[in-house]
Amino acid sequence: MHQLEAFYESTPKAVGFVERRVEMPSHTVQLYGPPRSGKTWLVLDHLSRVPRRKRLYVDLRDLRVDKEELARSLNPFIHAQKIETVVLDHYDGSVPLPSCRQLVVVCEKGEPVRPLMPLLELKSLDFEEYLAFERRHIHLEHSFSLYLRTGSLPQMAQVHETLLTMALQEAVRSIFPRENERSLFRHLARHLGKQVTAYQLYTLMKKEGKISKDWLYRTLKSWEERGIVQWIEKMDHPRAARRLLIYDFAMPASLYFEKSLMGQLLSLAGSHLLETSRDIYFSDHLDFLLPDEHRAILVSPFSNHQIAAQKVAAAAEEIDRYAVRRITILTIANRFEFTFEKKPVRAVPFYEWIMGE
Repeated sequence: MHQLEAFYESTPKAVGFVERRVEMPSHTVQLYGPPRSGKTWLVLDHLSRVPRRKRLYVDLRDLRVDKEELARSLNPFIHAQKIETVVLDHYDGSVPLPSCRQLVVVCEKGEPVRPLMPLLELKSLDFEEYLAFERRHIHLEHSFSLYLRTGSLPQMAQVHETLLTMALQEAVRSIFPRENERSLFRHLARHLGKQVTAYQLYTLMKKEGKISKDWLYRTLKSWEERGIVQWIEKMDHPRAARRLLIYDFAMPASLYFEKSLMGQLLSLAGSHLLETSRDIYFSDHLDFLLPDEHRAILVSPFSNHQIAAQKVAAAAEEIDRYAVRRITILTIANRFEFTFEKKPVRAVPFYEWIMGE
């Protein structure tokens, strides 16, 4: 039981842990979320409040682990040491789940590894959480500008700006270790916030070399399950190209010299809206449409009153068709209000909207 004894005697510490919106419960749970969203740090902070002799942390991604031996010895070791809380990090199904008072299984997919096992999701940093990590903020507008550059991965919040691209690219290499995965992610990065289909991606990648359509579709499905990508459908056109969202909007920006501010803002806004509602769509002239709430959202970073009025007028037919009663325009820093055919139109800075939504 040498490997278990090593884990038992030396639990890593969550150095510099910052509180998250999600709190670990005292009961058995499956903690899941996208890569590098802070799951390990959250469980290590939880373990720091458990008596040392009552806890066991096992990282199944540790290269020293013999999984066959671990599967045989885990339950006997837990019972012999009277361990109460066990964490299996980076769980991949290779080890049977042990019996203990509190079992914490950490993985990326939200599909229960055991029937009826409670699920707890940890997403990457939203803007409000980012403020607690970043700690340099003087003004919200400046902090939001930093947030757009550093992204939503917790470890990036305090990386010096001169090292940021290197750190983001290293995250891409870690999350997508195979060359074909990185190639697919680069193509997704080009379409951040835009409409695209899996077949269009396949056509683009096929020009670069041999690629399996089955592999591409299977990989995209896996990335959806892991929370890496999300999609928003076009209103009344379920078979049309969907709007692509990526859970961290800074990684795509690190892969090209040309930046796409609109792509980042659309992905950030869409991901934020999906946290509270699944009934979200887009149309030809409305960036986001929430029909159940009779409201629409336009992303226009540098909009003024005149530009906003033109955008709203261009969407007049869709506003009537979908019975939109409220329109919000997201800008970088401008605020103004007006009415359009007796409907209120309100322009607000993105950082105010995302904290107040």
